[in-house]
Amino acid sequence: MYDGAKVLEEKGQVLEFYQTFSGATVSFRAFLETFNESYQCRWTPQNVFGRPDPIQTYQGTQRSLSLSWKVPAASLAEAQDNLSKTSTLTRMLYPEYSSADGATTISKGPLVKVKFANLIFDASRGFNGDVRTCGLLGVINNMSWNPNVREGFFDPINQLFPRVITLTISFTALHQHSLGWEKAEAVGISGDREARIRSGFEDTEAGRTAANKKVNKINENREDFAQNAAPNWGSDASLFPWSAGAQRGSVSFIGDFDGDVVRDVAISDILGGDD
Repeated sequence: MYDGAKVLEEKGQVLEFYQTFSGATVSFRAFLETFNESYQCRWTPQNVFGRPDPIQTYQGTQRSLSLSWKVPAASLAEAQDNLSKTSTLTRMLYPEYSSADGATTISKGPLVKVKFANLIFDASRGFNGDVRTCGLLGVINNMSWNPNVREGFFDPINQLFPRVITLTISFTALHQHSLGWEKAEAVGISGDREARIRSGFEDTEAGRTAANKKVNKINENREDFAQNAAPNWGSDASLFPWSAGAQRGSVSFIGDFDGDVVRDVAISDILGGDD
């Protein structure tokens, strides 16, 4: 007999949650109703006299998710288990308290990790592990649960267990790795190559000066090329947000070159070469 819930679980299509300070975990088979992910760039405008448009100062980019899924039950036992899982998820929204000198204070906020296949995970860890190691860290801003009254209830004496529950959460990510494009770093000339260059000049003051000039010029050229090369996406988040996208903005140069640096000099030679 076909069991859709079991098929989802076998394929890894499971929504997993983990609370960081308690170690509590809960998972739901992903009968998704909605899945929305949004990115909001925060800019601070500053009006300047003589400019028609304000200067925009970048503040950050916020990643938010909104999920809604159904939790069906084919039996009373499964309905009881679903209600228990829902209670566990709800408890993850509350903090840890500690007592000192008769006073109770919040000691830890309710940070949560979420994982769903290859669509929600920590990009620095990959998606093949469990939610504790590979889940996306963040905060659940709000949660709602809705027992579907039209589907009815299992109703043992004095108790009601929904046949179908709809859960909805909004989630703000707190990434544990850097995000953004990184400028290339110039690689200085190696000791072996420098020695080969110096061996081509006479061991005189004039020869040493000429050798120093050539070595310095190579290093300056490498700095120029590094500054004008297109940046690379940060290596510690190569899978962000769902898979390996463009790791480099362009293979061309994006800036101006000073002096006698020539565009068609091989990048491999300038940025490291066969040193």
